[in-house]
Amino acid sequence: ADILKLHGMSDSASNSCVLNNNMDHYVEIILATKENTRDVGWMISDDCNAIEEQISIPFYETVTEGSNFKYADWKDQPVVRQAKIKWRPDNTISWMERHLEMTQGFIVVGKAPCLLILGEPTHDRADLNEDERRLPDISKIRGYIVPAGYGIIIKKGTWHDFPVSVGPEATVFVINTKEVVEALASMKEPSPMDFGDCYKVRTADIFKHIRLKFPDLRPIANSFCSLNTSDVTTMPRADSEVSAVPSLYGKGMKRVEVEKWGGSRADCVWVVPIINVEHFDSEVFGPSVQPHLNKYHPEIANRGWRDYGNKRGLDRISKMFKSHGIRCTAVVSSDLVYDNELMSKLRDLKNDEEWEIGAHGLNNSSKRHGFQTYSEETQAVEDCIKRLGGAFDNDKPKTWLSPGFSVSTSTSDILLDAGIENILDFVDDDVPFRLIKDNGDGKNGEDFPPSVLCLPYSMETNDFSLVLTRHLSPKDYASALESHIEQLAKESRESEEPIVVCLGLHTFVSGTPAAVNELGKMLTRLENVSNIVWATAQEVSGCVKAQEPPQKIVYPPTESIWIDG
Repeated sequence: ADILKLHGMSDSASNSCVLNNNMDHYVEIILATKENTRDVGWMISDDCNAIEEQISIPFYETVTEGSNFKYADWKDQPVVRQAKIKWRPDNTISWMERHLEMTQGFIVVGKAPCLLILGEPTHDRADLNEDERRLPDISKIRGYIVPAGYGIIIKKGTWHDFPVSVGPEATVFVINTKEVVEALASMKEPSPMDFGDCYKVRTADIFKHIRLKFPDLRPIANSFCSLNTSDVTTMPRADSEVSAVPSLYGKGMKRVEVEKWGGSRADCVWVVPIINVEHFDSEVFGPSVQPHLNKYHPEIANRGWRDYGNKRGLDRISKMFKSHGIRCTAVVSSDLVYDNELMSKLRDLKNDEEWEIGAHGLNNSSKRHGFQTYSEETQAVEDCIKRLGGAFDNDKPKTWLSPGFSVSTSTSDILLDAGIENILDFVDDDVPFRLIKDNGDGKNGEDFPPSVLCLPYSMETNDFSLVLTRHLSPKDYASALESHIEQLAKESRESEEPIVVCLGLHTFVSGTPAAVNELGKMLTRLENVSNIVWATAQEVSGCVKAQEPPQKIVYPPTESIWIDG
């Protein structure tokens, strides 16, 4: 218990689960005891009082043996298996299952403890309706650390995931039925199931916009139960390269720096306005100007505020940039292709004003990339690109921004395979860089392997950060963008190296009359800064790819610069 408290965890069930930013829901971690597991099962331990009924066998005078465990029920075909459980870097609880016709046993052997994610049964709760009884109660899900040499028999209906390593490789004896084992083994790929006494649900499907997770348990592994990790060679270091995301850029992806680029404009800051044109499902709460209204449906105030952006804000933003001779990149939710009025506006901006149309996922409400399986995410990317390409004369988008910055460890890899050339998901630099697939031998297989260009999408120039999070007024918001661009222009001029900054603008945040009024004034003032290049994402990509500036650079009378062709 002292070890758990030292690491910010709990030895009791009194603490509630923690909800972080309405996205990551971390279950409470407790040390499994006979008392705190009563609602989910029965603890197996060396407690001498655990043997409530004894049987007498004359051959074993020194043995105290209990009678058959009266709660255990494995129908007529119990199966006992041994499982080796290795550390997995992903601490997301993706699946939970229950069995109504059998109990299930997990006995931890060897040296290392295990984590069991368990939720109290809901199938027989009188306070729930029929639909709710088919789902786990998120408030009743906890993580139980079961030490080596201990075990637990879970009740019929207890929601659970398979045991998880806390760092070292663990060994568990699993007792269930042949029926359940065969049902699980018959699945071709991970997906929800309800047969063979195995009802399995995907947590992302039932807990909308909440990712169920457990905290990193490796910090306690060296001290828990006097575990000698020097004998456990598979124990990953808590500060090693193993993490929830193997690298910031995705599993198997390697960052490669861009060589000198920009030609005669190498001493400039390249400013890329990114206009987020987003779709939100009407039955799901979304970004809000008055969050306290997000309680009941229909919710019309915040939804109407978001809809206003695409109806009026986009027009206002596009006219503002047009008056300053600046083209933009619009990243669009592909579900919007069915909005004929909006699509007409975007086609006009693409064809008449030479805007770039990029991809912004299917929408900003449904299951995002961080919650999807590899096959689901691949299909979602393909569907998004195909829809947008079809809506814009088969001109498929080359630039991608993941909705809500929700990425998986495979997103970059999938986007590269899908033909995306520019990614806006990463915010950790002021210069563009490439991502390539790293095959682990340092050679990457090809002299010129396929790559995707990452353009830095700063949090400091994103209207969500400045307006919705920091609550800046329209005037202060525009002033912050102006200061940011001016400083980068100064640094680029002094270093004679190009810098890139994207301006993340949402139609419902930056498209208000007050915001556009102040942003327009900002653009006028920035015309006095001579080393600014206004460009689309694809124009920056083309310049980087060519290792020289575009064939034609037009200098408007204001001395600001934008790319032409």
